[in-house]
Amino acid sequence: MQHPWNDSRRYQAALHQQSQINEEAAEHARTESRKGGGFGFLVFMAAVIFFKPIAEYFIEFYDMLAGYAHSIGVMFGF
Repeated sequence: MQHPWNDSRRYQAALHQQSQINEEAAEHARTESRKGGGFGFLVFMAAVIFFKPIAEYFIEFYDMLAGYAHSIGVMFGF
């Protein structure tokens, strides 16, 4: 029994179909990116600008607490 992919016509037809699917997906992605890509990017940048100082504050707060815990451990000989 021969494997169905051994038929070169079927193989070429499958490759052609896959390339058509890829082209359609790429066209759909281009269309979607044109719709609101700029606004989404602006919202993302605003979120980063807003949350970055808060995140830095929490990182510094964690470092401070870790420093206190380390110094208490040193005091008691841990």
